[in-house]
Amino acid sequence: MIPLAAIPASVYYRPAVPLTLSLMAGIVLGRYLPGIALPVLATVLAAAAWLTVRLRRAQPARWSPLLAALAAGYLAMVPWASPRSGPDHLAGYLDTGYWRVHGVVADSPVVRFGRTRAVLDVTTLARDDRSHAVRGRIRLTVTGEAALAPGDRLIFPARIRSFRNFRNPGGFDYRRHMAYRGIHGSAWVPLEKLRRNGSDARAPADRLVHAARGRLGQMIDSAAGDSHADEKAVLKALVFGDRSGIDEGLRERFNRAGVGHLLAISGLHVGIVATLAFGGWRWLFSFFPPLLWRGWGRPWAAAATLVPVLAYGMLAGMSPSTQRAEIMVAVFLLAMIMGRSHDTINTLAVAALAILVFFPPALFSISFQLSFAAVLAIVYGLEKIDLGGDKADRFIHRMRNRLTGFLLVSALAIAGTTPLVLFHFNRTSLVGIAANLMLVPLVGFVAVPIGLVSAFAAIFCEPAAALGFRLSVQILRLASMGLDFFSGLSLAAVKVVTPSLVEILLYYLAGWCLLNLRKTTVARWVLAAALVMALGDGLYWSYQRFWHRDLRVTAVDVGQGGCTLLELPGGGVVLYDGGGFSDNRLFDMGRRVVAPLLWRRKIATVDILVLSHPNADHLNGLIYIADHFNVRELWTNGDANTTQGYGMLMAACRDKGIVVRRVHADTGDTVVGPVTFAVLHPGTEFLHPADGMTQEDRNNGSLVLKATLGETAFLLTGDIEAPAERQLVERAAGDLASTVLFAPHHGSRTSSSAELVAAVGPDVVVISAGAGNRFGFPHAEVMDRYRDAGCRVLCTGTHGAVYMRSDGKTVHVRPETASCGPVLYSTIF
Repeated sequence: MIPLAAIPASVYYRPAVPLTLSLMAGIVLGRYLPGIALPVLATVLAAAAWLTVRLRRAQPARWSPLLAALAAGYLAMVPWASPRSGPDHLAGYLDTGYWRVHGVVADSPVVRFGRTRAVLDVTTLARDDRSHAVRGRIRLTVTGEAALAPGDRLIFPARIRSFRNFRNPGGFDYRRHMAYRGIHGSAWVPLEKLRRNGSDARAPADRLVHAARGRLGQMIDSAAGDSHADEKAVLKALVFGDRSGIDEGLRERFNRAGVGHLLAISGLHVGIVATLAFGGWRWLFSFFPPLLWRGWGRPWAAAATLVPVLAYGMLAGMSPSTQRAEIMVAVFLLAMIMGRSHDTINTLAVAALAILVFFPPALFSISFQLSFAAVLAIVYGLEKIDLGGDKADRFIHRMRNRLTGFLLVSALAIAGTTPLVLFHFNRTSLVGIAANLMLVPLVGFVAVPIGLVSAFAAIFCEPAAALGFRLSVQILRLASMGLDFFSGLSLAAVKVVTPSLVEILLYYLAGWCLLNLRKTTVARWVLAAALVMALGDGLYWSYQRFWHRDLRVTAVDVGQGGCTLLELPGGGVVLYDGGGFSDNRLFDMGRRVVAPLLWRRKIATVDILVLSHPNADHLNGLIYIADHFNVRELWTNGDANTTQGYGMLMAACRDKGIVVRRVHADTGDTVVGPVTFAVLHPGTEFLHPADGMTQEDRNNGSLVLKATLGETAFLLTGDIEAPAERQLVERAAGDLASTVLFAPHHGSRTSSSAELVAAVGPDVVVISAGAGNRFGFPHAEVMDRYRDAGCRVLCTGTHGAVYMRSDGKTVHVRPETASCGPVLYSTIF
């Protein structure tokens, strides 16, 4: 047996901490370097052999468990990073046309915007006279409000499509995100074509939980009446984790006020359940003298408390924050059962370890990171900061310490999560501490306990539960007034650029140093080194953002649409179109794709927004940019479309004071530093009154822009078609020669005429078109025409974003598919 003295306290004082950190390191390696399984397996065997030898000799082997945990994390993550599906897996049937799909609903459906979404376990795919038994999950969207429940067997015709990413530098890997949830495809079906075929007897627990959540939701709705819709939605989220009623506007108010964490089931909720259950069981066991004589009252109460705690976790949906709280409470109760003390940080590490052992990809989820960062910052910070407890015997000092402690908890939680919030959401709240001071007691210490007690009371006395729910809603109404006040302040929250991994690590390193500054000289030296590295990081990004002398052009992958980012020498920024879908409620291209790309490039100011023409696939992504960035000018072709998207863009320009300029072929050149912008189209012949315009007119009225640096030029053409191309060649043939041509109208057959290709003479052609789009863009005839002209052709649907850099003499081109990959790029740089 290894003597305790042989194991350094600095390593194993909290044994779960180094083991968890080693496991996390292995998981990270498994995600980004999945091809080194054999060396890692050899490391496992070597560590096991070394541990065996050292144990037999009664000698310390302190590093072997850490190596074993590292290797275990790697090997556990590799199957998720590089999954291998068998012949019966659903992955082999994606994008193969229509099937008659048989499956079982696997979770509680969500109804929003007139659509129903659910996860479906697919069991059979049938077509013609053939059927295939398959396994795998899809995300099913029903175009209508369908009353579905877990365990329902469904039959419907549909195409099962694979998930597609917008492949931009540092872009969100949606396909991987869904694969981590075990979902590999998606299908749409109209409500009238969906047929139920009974229910699956293997899912009684899921159906029971779904029924309980539904019943509690109905009770909350009926108790509060037809008013207070927001308060009812919040109460459902607080009591049993149903956030389907939290719309974007309400979520935005919580986030702006810095209290978005209140909507998550966390340690507060689980702690309340555990406290009430423990008190109830202990009171009940006090009537059994044999338990009291043997001192078993507390251990038995602790053991019995595990049952309602687990039941509440299942009711709340077992999100990562709920899992963390459940495991920590379970460890605390187990320590009580065994009569052992516990260390909070070690318990937190055990919770993380347990989650990651069973589900390694949880490490990369936002909720896991935020939940553990907040709790760790609070626990570690309170351990290091002295609140002056020596005077706590006096009432005034006790009150002061409690208030200071409450403020400190909020400050530590905000400080601990700030870099992660900036990384994932590009937002920080400036009123978070004040808002938490008011709303956390009101919501967390009043509304939540009443709501949870009411939910428990619903089992025995529904009138009492209804009264409690009604009271909770009224309390939340008061909280809503405070929420409106804080979120309504003009500077309640600010949008910021995305921090890099280096910056996040430096932030946490500096935080550790500040907490230990008076206790160790090492912290002072480390802080000095961190400040020097931060200075170097600032200089690096200053060069990348403002001091570079080249022209950087990125054809952004926005699916079936167009968006081009131009980063000018000296720091100027021009954004030509923003992509977009027809309904920003379903997917806002500006918010989800374009803005994150700008923030990752440290761009907060756009000098010129250019709207080539007011079609949704070019316009809708610009609305968010105009509303959330510092934009100086908007250039348009003068086509005042009457669509909602165009109206929203103009409203954002008015609200933000953005200058709107109508430009055309007679507008003079605009010089920004060494780059010259020339508007070559439209002429007045294409600018008819909006009411008389056809779709072809709108396409042909696209604003054609040429950006020139030295001997290189980029020609951006919008959606012009053959008639506009003829006019363009006739009017500006001598000015069309360009190094890079952005193909008109996504490479459609009605554009890219031979005359235009000859007049431009590009070396590189970039086509912005969605992969597998229903229009068949780019057309094969157009692709052949460009190749016959000797052009290098790149398509965003195939190559992802296309990054180009010009020094005025040559243009260097790099498609995203040839880079190191979107996730790794964003993580490192």
